[in-house]
Amino acid sequence: MHDLLSQIKKTTVFLGNLSAKKKPNFYATGFLLLIQGTYHLATAKHVVLDPSTGKFNRGIRMFFNLKNGRVCSRSLDQMKKDYQVKWIFHENDKVDIAVIPISLEEQKDDVLTIPENMFLSIDDLSEVCDIFFLAYQPGTQPQKRISPIIRSGIISLINEDKTFYIDASAFPGNSGSPVFLKPLPVRFSRRSDVVQAPVSSGDIAMGPDPSGGKFIGIVGEYITYREHAISTQTRRTRIVFEENTGLSRVWSISFIKEILESESFRQQLATVHLPSNN
Repeated sequence: MHDLLSQIKKTTVFLGNLSAKKKPNFYATGFLLLIQGTYHLATAKHVVLDPSTGKFNRGIRMFFNLKNGRVCSRSLDQMKKDYQVKWIFHENDKVDIAVIPISLEEQKDDVLTIPENMFLSIDDLSEVCDIFFLAYQPGTQPQKRISPIIRSGIISLINEDKTFYIDASAFPGNSGSPVFLKPLPVRFSRRSDVVQAPVSSGDIAMGPDPSGGKFIGIVGEYITYREHAISTQTRRTRIVFEENTGLSRVWSISFIKEILESESFRQQLATVHLPSNN
């Protein structure tokens, strides 16, 4: 488990900008994918595109570790300009995912990517499955390295639209976090082709866990509960009390795959050429 976590941590990066004094200012999370030999960064769409204005947020930088022990950052705006690449979104504007090709230096950058064979379909998930996600969390003690926190929970509800809710609190800064299935000694499965089960009953099988540590989605937002204080005189809302329910919405692998199979993504992938990409 320790080795798995140390590897998964290297797939996670922080997003932010630099202050006037060149100090890093983190405000979101992203993760690295390897798609047909090309490195990509994925995060929540609202991190890069302001939903209230429809304009791109400028000055975003990707922060990650180097093998020499230092922390490095690269300007995503500069990469877009230098390599003529763009953010790719889902054709459904409501899907909160953004993906862009990036340049990495394999000899220097202390990062890893999530390959496509680590994607786990929502069809292989069920409620009460244990999960964990990695994120930047504002307010935690500053570290000398990019060190994501780990939050754990369970899948609380699988929605008909192929999103799902997790009983794991998310906060500002956690947007764009990758979500993984927690490894278990034994896992129940409905797919006989996934588990060679020593014990079975009907179509339910129990056996060794082949799915632990697989990538299952991206954190979009936390779910709030709102209570309105209404004036007895005007009957209008005067105050809105808002609380974090402890549930967070996750966009499943289905949406990421739809982006990767889109015409705009395929066209960019066919023409992009970045240093150190295979």
